[in-house]
Amino acid sequence: MTTVISLIAGGTAGHIEPALAVARRFRIDHEEITCEFVGTKRGLETSLIPEAGFVLRTIRKVPMPRKISLKILTWPFEMGIAMVETFRVLRRTDLIIGFGGYVSAPCYFIGRLMRIPIVIHEQNAKPGWANRFGAYMSDSILLAFSGARKTGRRWKNAQLVGMPLRESLLEVARMEPEMRMDIRKSLCARNGLNPDLPLVVVFGGSQGAKRINDTIFTSLEALGEKKIQIIHGVGKGNAFPDATEYYLPYPYLDNMPELYAAADLVIARSGAVTCSELSAAQVFSLLIPLPIGNGEQRANAQDLLESGIAEIIDNSHITNDWLIANIDELLVKAMQVKRNLLPKAIPDAAISVMKAALLKLDQVDS
Repeated sequence: MTTVISLIAGGTAGHIEPALAVARRFRIDHEEITCEFVGTKRGLETSLIPEAGFVLRTIRKVPMPRKISLKILTWPFEMGIAMVETFRVLRRTDLIIGFGGYVSAPCYFIGRLMRIPIVIHEQNAKPGWANRFGAYMSDSILLAFSGARKTGRRWKNAQLVGMPLRESLLEVARMEPEMRMDIRKSLCARNGLNPDLPLVVVFGGSQGAKRINDTIFTSLEALGEKKIQIIHGVGKGNAFPDATEYYLPYPYLDNMPELYAAADLVIARSGAVTCSELSAAQVFSLLIPLPIGNGEQRANAQDLLESGIAEIIDNSHITNDWLIANIDELLVKAMQVKRNLLPKAIPDAAISVMKAALLKLDQVDS
């Protein structure tokens, strides 16, 4: 009889990409286990998961109201429907691996009622509400950042495993500087760029980041005068200027391992996956934490700041004047990081999550 593992991940790439890394590891090492995903009908999971070759089962998205409104009255009804839908999609499930996000809470609750064992992976240094709720449903909690242990008693002894990353990113961490230079030359040749000039990669997530985009747009002339080359992921659906000799805009950057290997400097939000990828690739970055949520993006960036491979600036402080005044100093620091670059083997966190899941299954069988 086939063992079915349901990976709960939806909404943003920050939840989905680590789950996909784990599912791919199961597909390589344990063909006898079937990995299916549970998400919503609106998030990135509707494209990323089927493209990766996995089944996606959906339930409705029911965000918890964060302020007084009419949604408070309809929320219990909506959540009740989501619970019924969750019961249907989990009927064949032998184990749940939850990665947080709105879709996770009903799955944790129904999974506990159905006595399905649950493993939780928290990607952020400050856990979100869904995983904080899920921690009461599971005794198997895995962390990407040690700072999450400060969350409370149930998190204190959680296992630190790191962030599950795609294998191509782990390969970047193991590369010799000469191989990175070859990738840089190839990337520049294909895109009409000069490998001898500074190369800055900018992105703000799949949907983009308006503040970052506006700062880059209004700085293009001055940065071009400095002959600073920019590859910019502006976000799907966002308008952007025409490409120039020194500026290449794209709706979405889907070749991140190659870009990390080639870049001198990255300018980005400090989502959990982005910070983990930057740490693994050892690329100097300017991080602009998203100023909403529970402060998790600033906490995520702290390790990179302390290790000397990042600077942090508040969202309200990043302007074209600031960027133009500071870009040369940022590039000097970036070049210092590149000169000290050494290949390193990054433990594959996807394997650690897989082993924790297998251990949980063995405990149930025994």
